[in-house]
Amino acid sequence: MQNLTRFTFGILCLLCLLPLTAQRIVHIPANPDPNQPVDIYTIIQGDTTATGERTDNNTIYTLENGELYIVRRQIVNKPDWPLQIQAQDLTDTENKPRITRIPNSSGVYPNVFWPEGDMTLRNLWVVAGERGPGAQHDWGKIRLYGENSKVVIDHCIIEKDRGGFLQVNANNIRCYVNNSIFRNGGNRKIFQGNGRGIDGRNYAFDSLVVTQSVFHNIADRILRSQGGVEPHNYIEFDHNTIFNHVGRHGCFQFGLAKTVKITNNLLRNPILLGSTPAFTDEQTQPDNESFKVFTLDTLYDDANLEFAANNIYYTQDVLDLFNSIDSVSRPEVYSDLILQHLGASAPSTYFEEVVELEAVPPSILEYIEDVYANPAATDMYDFIVEDISLAGTPLDFGNLFDFSTFSPCYPATAISATAATDGGAVGAVDFCSELSTDTYAPELTRQLKFSLSPNPVGAFTTIIYELAQAGPVRIAIYDAVGREVSVIHHANQAAGIQRVDWQPAGTLPKGIYVARLQTRQGEQSLKFVSQ
Repeated sequence: MQNLTRFTFGILCLLCLLPLTAQRIVHIPANPDPNQPVDIYTIIQGDTTATGERTDNNTIYTLENGELYIVRRQIVNKPDWPLQIQAQDLTDTENKPRITRIPNSSGVYPNVFWPEGDMTLRNLWVVAGERGPGAQHDWGKIRLYGENSKVVIDHCIIEKDRGGFLQVNANNIRCYVNNSIFRNGGNRKIFQGNGRGIDGRNYAFDSLVVTQSVFHNIADRILRSQGGVEPHNYIEFDHNTIFNHVGRHGCFQFGLAKTVKITNNLLRNPILLGSTPAFTDEQTQPDNESFKVFTLDTLYDDANLEFAANNIYYTQDVLDLFNSIDSVSRPEVYSDLILQHLGASAPSTYFEEVVELEAVPPSILEYIEDVYANPAATDMYDFIVEDISLAGTPLDFGNLFDFSTFSPCYPATAISATAATDGGAVGAVDFCSELSTDTYAPELTRQLKFSLSPNPVGAFTTIIYELAQAGPVRIAIYDAVGREVSVIHHANQAAGIQRVDWQPAGTLPKGIYVARLQTRQGEQSLKFVSQ
């Protein structure tokens, strides 16, 4: 079950640094008749004055938890008004409002969200591309068209899209995904190259930060970035869990990127397909006829690639399948350019511990066996998983799971439970009450008496705080969008008043930052200015 007491620090940074403005709340009640669900397109797009202007550009639309809604046409906002949709009760993550589509009078299904400005979705279940029992799902139903926009996906489920769950169609997007699930992506019953987690296509992210999220039952890459001209500025995947991943064209394809941070993730059988020249025949692989878990197309002189504390493992049944087929091998972890950058440290950036996940959908290895038996078949195992409540209905194609028990967790006695960079557990452990995200207490406190002076900071800055008990201490600096830019102190300290002298001169561009102090008795943050 999901632990609701933890929140990512990046989101807190955004809340801390953004100006407070009045927000208008528009609640959209569900229809008591489940056969006539409410169309949110009509309400959101029609929320205008008599002259056609938006009623209020800063509006949040709330939906009833556990109820069904539809879109009859794609929802499109403009750069001057953010699209903000969320559950009425954000704490009730077990009962998300569900958004799906119905066809028009011509039988055509609409797109869902095609934002041209900022978009925030919180605690929603979006069934993006379903077209009826057994039908191939539609492709690219959530597309991001807002250049320089901000996209936040928080505590959401997005499923059933044949393309990318988030398809990027503009440059310099800042995208933050937290505590979310992406599942059921790709063509069913055939071997095809669609079904991606986040599809960057040939566009460049300003920032892509994915934390505490789960990707499963997906045919293609978790991240696709191909054909770009400009590099991504910043990509981070931290504390995520991946399983039932086919890997038709790989797993993580960074393409062109300046800064990449991949830490504390759990990858169970990434690229179930294995590596074989037979299937590296399309969508260029940087190392020719080999699939690698993490790939990079260009290594820049000023590249910053951080890989650490990732558990990447294969179960014995998958290894047995690889060994039983000529020319199929276990995929290597890094492409050649990443290895060149990491050098001798590469083997220490990941480890291998087979852990059983507590309650997740069954393995889709049968689909891989069908692929190798006949890649042209059209009746392969259907890896799209449905809830057990649909047993015996037209949506029951044999792959069922009781999602009320979903728990991508593992025993607290495992090595992985203390293997993260901060001594906590790896993987999307916000879903796991028995696993700790770190060695520090998550509560906010003022008892630490945390101070930083002078502020604005200059060439020399003094940080002072007080510890009630001995233990590990970490002080990190974050920029205005929640990216960790440096760790200025990380050590065990005795109880009492502590002083850390910091010389930030030349290391921080001018701007607003947050200093975060983490201890076993809690944490405290301070906003400061770098001149």
